[in-house]
Amino acid sequence: MSLDNFIELSQYYPFLLKGVYWTLLISIFSIIGGSFLGMLIALMRVSSIRILNWIGAVYVDFFRTTPLLVQLIWFYFAFPIFIGISLTEIQAGFIAMILYTAAYLAEVFRGGILSIAKGQSEAALALGMTSVNVMVRIVLPQAVIRMLPEIANIFISKIKDSSLVSVIGVPEILRQAGNLGEFTALRMESLTIAAILYFCITFPLTKGADWLHDHFTSTERKEQCKSKEPIPMAGSAAKIRGSEL
Repeated sequence: MSLDNFIELSQYYPFLLKGVYWTLLISIFSIIGGSFLGMLIALMRVSSIRILNWIGAVYVDFFRTTPLLVQLIWFYFAFPIFIGISLTEIQAGFIAMILYTAAYLAEVFRGGILSIAKGQSEAALALGMTSVNVMVRIVLPQAVIRMLPEIANIFISKIKDSSLVSVIGVPEILRQAGNLGEFTALRMESLTIAAILYFCITFPLTKGADWLHDHFTSTERKEQCKSKEPIPMAGSAAKIRGSEL
């Protein structure tokens, strides 16, 4: 590898930017779609209805215990046979990434929901609030704050996982870099540029995730310290005033 080779590849930057576009698009849609579906699965898993709990558990276990690569290939080649409709490589990639991401986010959401003390929900129910209002107005606002750092980490992970959709032909960064390497015979240089592009996308997000983690950890510690501060008793205050007199 030499600098001249990288300079030669720089003229194909629109070709590589197309890969960046599809990488970001797949990642964003997978995190958005996976968030909605993951929240639904998480609510099913914490539900008192046994069948919903079971369905949610099966979904999470299946998609978390099978490789994403296998899921991508299955949705591209086998799934159209079952539904009778052909899917493009991009459609199959979107479906597989959303379903895969939802399984991981569902566990994050479930953990966040269960981390909220039951006493808050019980108190809200005692005041006459419905279960839905308790979840929407009491539990989820607190749970989301605790889940943000982990959600950010999953987002970073899904950006890197999006490179696997190149196997079914989606023109994301790795696919574009591979094609460019074949066209110019500069394979190592093309893959190096792909690695740099992934780094440029994920590094700021990594720092953002670290900041979120530090910020919410320090905030929670401050709240815990405040909750542990002793409350002066009325009698003690009276004694202090008396001694001052």
